[in-house]
Amino acid sequence: MMTEIKQSFGFSYFTSPKFKVNVVVHDWLSQLRRLGASTLIIRADFEKAIPEDVFIIAQKNGLSPIVHFDGELPLARKLNDVAFLFNAYAKWGCSKVILGDKPNNKSAWPTSGWHYENLVDHFLDRFIPLASHAIKIGIDPVLSPLQPGGDYWDTAFIDLALNGLKRRRLDEILSNLTLASYGYTFNRPLSWGRGGPERWSASRPYHTPKGQEDQLGFNNFNWVQTTSQRIIGETLPVMILDAGNTGTIRSQTDPSLILRNIGKIYKGCFEDPIADSENDENIKFGDLVYTCSFDLETLIQAKGPDLKADDLNQVFDLQSTTNNKGGEKGRNKFITNYLLLPKYDSGISDVVMNKVRPLIKKLHPTIGFSLQEAATAKTVMVYPDPHLFTDEALNQLRASGSVVKVLPESGIEIATLSLNL
Repeated sequence: MMTEIKQSFGFSYFTSPKFKVNVVVHDWLSQLRRLGASTLIIRADFEKAIPEDVFIIAQKNGLSPIVHFDGELPLARKLNDVAFLFNAYAKWGCSKVILGDKPNNKSAWPTSGWHYENLVDHFLDRFIPLASHAIKIGIDPVLSPLQPGGDYWDTAFIDLALNGLKRRRLDEILSNLTLASYGYTFNRPLSWGRGGPERWSASRPYHTPKGQEDQLGFNNFNWVQTTSQRIIGETLPVMILDAGNTGTIRSQTDPSLILRNIGKIYKGCFEDPIADSENDENIKFGDLVYTCSFDLETLIQAKGPDLKADDLNQVFDLQSTTNNKGGEKGRNKFITNYLLLPKYDSGISDVVMNKVRPLIKKLHPTIGFSLQEAATAKTVMVYPDPHLFTDEALNQLRASGSVVKVLPESGIEIATLSLNL
């Protein structure tokens, strides 16, 4: 039975503007936090800023925001034109920026760009100024995730990219760098390629001998990290993106297979791996996986366009991580302090918000209106409403392992209480 998170994980958020509306963002991010997520990857371009509210709501739900610039990186001379975006995202709590997406594919470049003789150096000429500015303002740069295989073989591309940074003596970038890897399965077992090139030493770019395995599978991150160890003498942290997607053409993809793999990987985030086990369902992350992320766009493709936030309970089988017995109660709590407030048809009461403001300033709790979400918190502070939060409902919260504290109705008493916390 899964009880606590062993591997941090998160989600890549939707790109459609309709998912940027505040109430929609709140619904989805609250649900992601209930699942135990700690990071939120927000895709962006260099033309338009992501709304600040997305960052605010993410952090209220305990999610560390990461921005993924998934378009063509601008030329170095245009740095000043995009630096303001980095500055804004840093101010809004962005912890990392992923710079680029699949630059080893022809589709990532204009036709003329793909024919550069030294494609990797041309990529670095764009990547380096952005990475340097990110570090300057306190954001960690993430090297572009590559298409496993790709038009330019991915292991060769990252080899040259890291060697290029080393050759240019960009120690500051290398010491702050995080790698990225797509967790595609290519319809292979989740164990495929585990151990990286050290184990599958006969595997070569464009050639995998019979009996060998390669990087074209979920464990691509092993190969990426081994490359960093070989070139710079250090295993860099890595982010796994779009975990469980088959990485194949949608019409050739079995949605049920994607959902099964996502479920297995999610389960693996809560379990200690069995030593030396080659079981296909046994996920081994290692110590330097910064986050393993699932893509909500992929889930829409697999489950259909009518997917709702609450439907994620079925996809990730939330019950397996939240229903425990006896001494296990309370160990599965993802949120430390939760402020449970009443929400009416007319909206949220400004009077109530003003009364609880001292608590918010003192504890920075997760604020919500859902008894179900509150059950994932260690401590739940409840503003009393006998109709919405009945004694029976509060007793169920206590039975789930949460410590329930019913607040006084008086704003003065709440303010006094906050002073003693």
